[in-house]
Amino acid sequence: MGLTSLFRALSLLLSALLIYACVSDIVPATGEKRYLGFTWQQETEIGKQASKEVTALFGVYRDPKVERYVMDVGNRVLATSHLRRSGVDEQIRKTPVTFAVLDSPIINAMALPGGYIYVTRGMLAHLNNEDQLATVLAHEIGHVAARHAARQAWQQQIGQGLLLGGAMLGQGLGLPTQYILNLGDMAAQLIFTRYSREDELEADKLGVEYSSAAGYDSREAIGLFKTLNRIQEKEGQGMPSFLSTHPDPGARIQRIQELTGAQPRGRRPVADSRYMNAIEGLVVGEDPRQGFVEANVFYHPDLRFRFPVPRGFKVINQPTQVVMVEGQNRASLGFTSTGEKSAQSAAAKFLNQQGIRVLERGPARSNGFPAFLVVADAQKQDGQIVRILAYFIEYRGAVYHFVGYTAQQAFGSFRNVFLQTMQGFGEIQDSRILNRQPVRLALQSVTRPTPFRDTISRSLPAPFTAEDVAILNQVELNQEIDRGKIVKIPTAR
Repeated sequence: MGLTSLFRALSLLLSALLIYACVSDIVPATGEKRYLGFTWQQETEIGKQASKEVTALFGVYRDPKVERYVMDVGNRVLATSHLRRSGVDEQIRKTPVTFAVLDSPIINAMALPGGYIYVTRGMLAHLNNEDQLATVLAHEIGHVAARHAARQAWQQQIGQGLLLGGAMLGQGLGLPTQYILNLGDMAAQLIFTRYSREDELEADKLGVEYSSAAGYDSREAIGLFKTLNRIQEKEGQGMPSFLSTHPDPGARIQRIQELTGAQPRGRRPVADSRYMNAIEGLVVGEDPRQGFVEANVFYHPDLRFRFPVPRGFKVINQPTQVVMVEGQNRASLGFTSTGEKSAQSAAAKFLNQQGIRVLERGPARSNGFPAFLVVADAQKQDGQIVRILAYFIEYRGAVYHFVGYTAQQAFGSFRNVFLQTMQGFGEIQDSRILNRQPVRLALQSVTRPTPFRDTISRSLPAPFTAEDVAILNQVELNQEIDRGKIVKIPTAR
């Protein structure tokens, strides 16, 4: 289960764990009665609330064809799971399980307590057939059926207790504010509960059981693990975020082989064709319509604004905010919309918070647009003083909010850095930027046996390379591809 980046959702979940006492309850996957951190009813409520945070953080990929397909495959596997078997508690058997696609290029899949299961479009792009999708979804269903979140909560309660990081900057800095952006956890990351490797191996076992019972060949998941190995080697980094708490892909390949035993049944053209047809046209990589960085400028074509990105700052673009973190984590700068009607009213709401000592305030401008500036100090829980520069800008009927923060003694070094970005906010007028479209997957049928590299156009859209496309298709560049094979090619439209 990939929980990296689910800071706000996990903060909600972990906060709830502090409230709920331990209970003795049945685990559907084993039929055993165990001590758990919360009841099934509490578990579903936690999942319901956390799901709102997850979808707000990543966004939902709205393509009815893709959504319906993932839901159909998920429900087919769900029907074979312990969550739907006779003898399980009726409350559990009747609990709806939801399947959704997150609008993220990250290769990821996750399950929230109570049956909220997600797969990213990045994962879908890297899968090759319905068997692989079914096995991924079955693994996540396994986490729910084994009640791993509730079991982890119990272990935390009898151990050293829960250690919560600040899910919002306000909490991390000791500030009583919901208006300051979720920045601190982006720089330092949240300390949160993770599933153990034993949990992951149990979910693998259940995933193989459920997907096999639904008629799928779970050995096909080996192709996915090989792909993740290749991505890891190509990037020269640690494992992809999807595997941050999992055994390494090599160990999981061996585990799948042990669990399945028999040789694969051979490919099923109808199921393979069904999967490929479902993902045809899928957005692959970053979606520029939701914002992108080019030459140190952030552009948002749909909302028609731009602003410069400070040099040396890493950009984290999310559906509801943009976070920029200085390379040495000495400063953060965030951007979002406020929902207010004027820059002054947004600033007044910001200033109406307790615990902030205002040093400077007043009207300002940004490329001719009305704005309001605030400089304030706030004290962290450890007593350190943090200085904040907030900037509110009126643009095209909306009010946008920049907020930069750093240690008080470092503010002099970063004030102009913050202001250059804030005062550089403006309208996009370049049609080349306004018309930028995402890269999508096109399907191509191989007409004769040929090495894979010969199926790839020489003019791939940036930033894709031939090796990237080979990884997408789970093949090697020099591998011979049979006639009639469908391959996925990133295409700019």
